[in-house]
Amino acid sequence: MPIINSTNTDLLKEFYDKDIFQIPELRATTQDIRPLKIGIVNLMPNKKETEIHLMKALSNTPLQIELDLIRTKSRKSKYTDMEYLTKNYKTLDEIKNNKYDGLIITGAPVEHLEFEEIDYWDELKELFEFARTHVYSSLFICWASQAALYYYYGVQKRNLGSKLSGVFEYELAEDSKLTRGLDDNFFYPQSRNTENEEAELRKVPDLKILARSDEAGVCISSSVDERFVFISGHGEYDTDTLYNEYIRDLNKGINPSIPRNYFKNDDPSNRILVRWKSSASLIFSNWINYFVYQQTPYQIEKIEQKVVAKFGGSSLSDSAQFAKTKDIILSDKNRTHIVVSAPGKRHDEDIKVTDLLESCYELKIKQLEIEKQRKKAIGQVYERFKEISENLKLPSHVFSLISKTVEDIEDSIHRDFIISRGEYLNAQVLAAHLGYRFIDASELIFFDEAGLVDEAKTYLEIQKKLNKEEFVVIPGFYGKDFNGNIKTFERGGSDITGSIIARGMSADLYENWTDVDGVMTDDPRINENAVTISEMSYEQLLEVSRNGAKVYHPDAVNPVATASIPLRICNTNKPSNLGTLIQKTKHNK
Repeated sequence: MPIINSTNTDLLKEFYDKDIFQIPELRATTQDIRPLKIGIVNLMPNKKETEIHLMKALSNTPLQIELDLIRTKSRKSKYTDMEYLTKNYKTLDEIKNNKYDGLIITGAPVEHLEFEEIDYWDELKELFEFARTHVYSSLFICWASQAALYYYYGVQKRNLGSKLSGVFEYELAEDSKLTRGLDDNFFYPQSRNTENEEAELRKVPDLKILARSDEAGVCISSSVDERFVFISGHGEYDTDTLYNEYIRDLNKGINPSIPRNYFKNDDPSNRILVRWKSSASLIFSNWINYFVYQQTPYQIEKIEQKVVAKFGGSSLSDSAQFAKTKDIILSDKNRTHIVVSAPGKRHDEDIKVTDLLESCYELKIKQLEIEKQRKKAIGQVYERFKEISENLKLPSHVFSLISKTVEDIEDSIHRDFIISRGEYLNAQVLAAHLGYRFIDASELIFFDEAGLVDEAKTYLEIQKKLNKEEFVVIPGFYGKDFNGNIKTFERGGSDITGSIIARGMSADLYENWTDVDGVMTDDPRINENAVTISEMSYEQLLEVSRNGAKVYHPDAVNPVATASIPLRICNTNKPSNLGTLIQKTKHNK
């Protein structure tokens, strides 16, 4: 529990620097406390034994915990009678409208099967989605950690060839409140036939490896925002659990290996060496305290999902569209990270701001004797943003910024800088209109010497700068090259920016707002009977895009598809329409 600190700010900073858990005196005197709502999805055959293991692990803190035991409806238990399950367990249908401070999903003896071959895989996917939107922090144990890593990040499991059984020594790999208080090296039980390779986990920008060993691989990893925790072992095991599993396998004629580092001198006739319980107790307590209790909102219904929303040029073409966009953003408090394009056409005869800026560049770089036209194009850019800002009654500093940016455009001969100023100014104007913070894409998106996105640096900076920020507006279309200059994507690149931000933020949903109702069965301008496709897969969207449909940039699909982030294409002018939902696998209707 925390130490109460008075207004001594020097001491408060020293507490923070030394990782001492403390809260200010004012918060301590006004703090609301309620029982934590924890769900346990029990996938183990012997459900009663697993219940006891986990309840013992969770009961070692002074915090009150209200438990819901949850089971899969699509899988009949062979070892626990239905009367007991009906009386003590709930199904997803019964809890789908609940919010939970924490959720634990246990392992299951199904490692020999591919994930899609498991008869309750569809139901488990629904539980994983439920964890995104209805749970503050989720803890996945053993096989469930592998299933979750596969579902959320596409990380494949690897067969070990023989069972990894025993108690193994691990080293801390990165600082985390989850492992606070652990020694640099600690022991943890393992009982599994498959693993997630460390090299594959390190390829995922949103994952942190917290504990690992050369002998037994990764023990603990988490998402960067620490709302997902993946533990490959069984800290909740009793003293004799590994022994009972060993005897069970012997009786089955499996001829199992002796659990390593478990019996004294690795001899089953000797006593069991219990050396994991203090570490396991601390890890469970830290999860409950730091990742759940100290982070979850007091009003549990306020647990939210993260939504990155991108608004295209047609959505921000004039002040009226800005007003619609503001209403859409503020109608859902989950829309905290906004990506924008430059102003698009206001009518068929109009010119997009990016086209005007492209004209500015071409006229200047070719040194044509048409300075009047170039000035006219620059003037149109200035008047466009000035008109929007005046109609929105924005403060004077916005007009100063517009004037300064137009001067920079006049002085520059760098194409990418010039044509990127539409997104830059639109993001500044929308940020001022919303009262949000502006963060420049050049601080988040980085290109390497080959002109490709430097994913490692980009996702690291997104996590560093955005995971602790709420309510920000980010310009799309550009980033920074390896020399520190502005570099743009190809046209339509704001879609790519939005997808990259969504993946870097580990968003639960990526919304792309534009001027169409979603992906249509045909071009509605040609075929009046064209209708919106309600759901499709990433692969189907790519096929449509490659066949010439201009609804979404093909290169923008990969970031969200890789991270299994659902993408919804919506119409700013018809915000009540559901549009088209694109995700890993199209649901059957």
